[in-house]
Amino acid sequence: MKRQINSATPGPAAAGPQRARILGTALSLMSAQGFAGTSMRTIATACDLNVATLYHYFPSKADILRAVVKERYHPDRFTGTPEVDAALPPRERLVQLMTRLWQAGLAERQLLRLLLSEGMRGDELSRGVAGGLTIAVDASIARWLAELFPELPSGRARIARLLRALLETALVDYLAMSRPGVRERLCEEVADLGALLFPDPQGARG
Repeated sequence: MKRQINSATPGPAAAGPQRARILGTALSLMSAQGFAGTSMRTIATACDLNVATLYHYFPSKADILRAVVKERYHPDRFTGTPEVDAALPPRERLVQLMTRLWQAGLAERQLLRLLLSEGMRGDELSRGVAGGLTIAVDASIARWLAELFPELPSGRARIARLLRALLETALVDYLAMSRPGVRERLCEEVADLGALLFPDPQGARG
């Protein structure tokens, strides 16, 4: 029997977990069924809520999508630096950095798959969200390059955009096309880029 919850304002203790449950459920449904194919009623039913309660938390599906992105990609999440071994030569450091970013991307595969599919359908909200993420990721990678690669005197913003583009292409190949060996090819491409950025053979092994 479905548990009915009234639409009264939830208490502070309940609001956080309930909100997180709604966002997680909505993301799973939208990733599987698409943004347009997922109704507020479907989300409410999956969360064992009545629709009025769901609308109390989020006035629309667009608000749910924005909340998912804000929660998972809040600027605070970009302040930390990925764990990279500073003792490695710069080429290997670069590959290790991209491996960390690859793993982070796969951890958010539901959201990335949703934004990719809806963006290709022309959904303006999804495109706008994806554009905002691109800007945030570019800025973060540029900052990480400055912190982790003092050997790079300049051009970090351009290199960051190139690395992000390589990562995006790899994630699309993996998530949308299920091509084998994607991670290995990404590492090879980044290693090739590292050879151009750090040409001194003494700066790399092998």
